[in-house]
Amino acid sequence: MAERNEKKKMTAVLLVLLLTGLGIYGLVVFLGRLQVTAMESPKKNEIYGAYYVLIEDGHDSTLWDSIYEGARKEGEENCNAYVEYLGKNLTADYTVQDKLRIAIDSGVDGIILNGGSSEETDRLLEEAVGKGIPVVTALDDSAYNLRKCFVGVNNYILGQEYSRLCFELLSENPRDSRVVVLMDSSSTGTGKNTMFWGMRETLDEKIRETGWGYEIKVQAVSIDSSNAFMTEETIRKLLVTEGEHPDILICLSETDTRRAYEAVVDYIKVGEVRILGYYQSDGILDAIQKKIISSTVVVDGEQLGRFCVQALTEYRETGYVNGYFPIDTYVIDETNVGQYLVP
Repeated sequence: MAERNEKKKMTAVLLVLLLTGLGIYGLVVFLGRLQVTAMESPKKNEIYGAYYVLIEDGHDSTLWDSIYEGARKEGEENCNAYVEYLGKNLTADYTVQDKLRIAIDSGVDGIILNGGSSEETDRLLEEAVGKGIPVVTALDDSAYNLRKCFVGVNNYILGQEYSRLCFELLSENPRDSRVVVLMDSSSTGTGKNTMFWGMRETLDEKIRETGWGYEIKVQAVSIDSSNAFMTEETIRKLLVTEGEHPDILICLSETDTRRAYEAVVDYIKVGEVRILGYYQSDGILDAIQKKIISSTVVVDGEQLGRFCVQALTEYRETGYVNGYFPIDTYVIDETNVGQYLVP
């Protein structure tokens, strides 16, 4: 009997410990969500007339930091709006859908969104729009029928720019060449395809105009930029195991640019494989100075952030906004990289 009572006591103790553990876990989760959903509400109610959130998909953090900085300044200085970088610097890993859910439940006045469209994302955006929350998409023009405005690069013109840079490199050593463009398969928008089309058409025009007598083979290679290992493995195969490495490797994200130049160094292909990159970071600028990267096309992130806030504010004030705000790009190469390096 004593043994049976002892077992009951042990079972009761274990049950109490289990329930206590679950309670603590639930409290941690609750506080984590509370930390996000609070989202500076005193600032909204007491100081600012509007409250916007910026939601991105976790790629190209340097670019998105710049976009946020432009959005924050525009909101505070010109639009009487507070802009929150939703989920930034939190220990919990929130998905785009999690952040949208939090933004909707918090009753924000506008959403700036990046990230490919999905069934769940579209459902949440429909809910946001149904509750009168305007949505502006940035960089990736997804959810065409739900967003009020797209702020980003004209991808066809971006393709033309990469074509120009590519042809300049090929003209230094005219011969049959292979050009590979890394295309992110995780992006569901059509922007990258439009960019590739613009590049291919412009290259064909240059070949006809100049009487180019060599073959230029242009190939799009699909990668999943969200999977670092798989992307690095794809680049490794391009450089090492396929026999004929590309003469030019074109990257369409800051992250892929970094992975590409690291691989070119690791596999001793500097000078053999020329890289055309995207955006700028300390590493990219250093690689341009060292002639590992030939040049990079930079999106004006702060301008993009400013235009997103202007678009939301215009829509909230007038009920109307232009469906597209184009932003500027510029090229950094060895001739001007010194202007952008931090002393």
